[in-house]
Amino acid sequence: MEWLGIGLWLIAYICVFTAAVTGRKGWALLTGWLVPLIVITIGHDVGRQINGLVILICMTLFLVCRRGMADVKLWDIHKRKQHPILFWIIYVVLLVLLCYVFMGMTVYLPMGMMQNTMLQTPIFVGVMVVLCWLNYIYTRMVYTACDRIYCKKQELRLIHCKCFRTNAIGMEHGLRKNYYLEGIQNGVIYCFQLTRRSYEILKREERICLQVQIGIFGGLYVKDLGKPEWLERAKKVERRDAKIGTVLLCLVMAAGIWVYWIY
Repeated sequence: MEWLGIGLWLIAYICVFTAAVTGRKGWALLTGWLVPLIVITIGHDVGRQINGLVILICMTLFLVCRRGMADVKLWDIHKRKQHPILFWIIYVVLLVLLCYVFMGMTVYLPMGMMQNTMLQTPIFVGVMVVLCWLNYIYTRMVYTACDRIYCKKQELRLIHCKCFRTNAIGMEHGLRKNYYLEGIQNGVIYCFQLTRRSYEILKREERICLQVQIGIFGGLYVKDLGKPEWLERAKKVERRDAKIGTVLLCLVMAAGIWVYWIY
């Protein structure tokens, strides 16, 4: 169990570091499926039975949600067809599984955390609110993974391109800013969301030719930026991230060793 815990610890760190490097907060939220497994590995005693179904659910949904984000440099889901019935069916199914996983995780928590009956109701309400919000994010990831089950390729030539940063309500100042690329093809305006690395690569370009993958629901996804010379623009940022990541990785692994073999 110690080796499984260290592996989960490392995967969780990779997700959080990826969120910081790419600017995609979904990678950090993806660790929610790993938290129950980490709790199980920490709270497991010799001879105690492991809930294999919880482990199977968490690992499967972690991989499915990861599929919705992995290997994508630019994406545009505004033109994607919305199927509310399918979306909410996925939401309900995931919520049931998420609640089951959470209840399975609480068995491995210290008993002192579950004994205060005075706080049970507010804690339960607060946990359900968090789970419902978190489940909405996971449902969007799964919906995107479904969209990417099969993609057809198309070339997209954009002119008058501009890269910018803004938040969800269109303000350039404030918190929760994301990276965007806007361009025009045949009079149609496309607005892609970018990772931080893609923003550094494309922010100087006014004309871009992209190999786009179109999902079964109509979402646009770009996995390859094409020109090797563009990649040189991100080398300085990548070297800095690599140095910081190496130092943090050593600290995280030291903490994991302390938790699983010393504590």
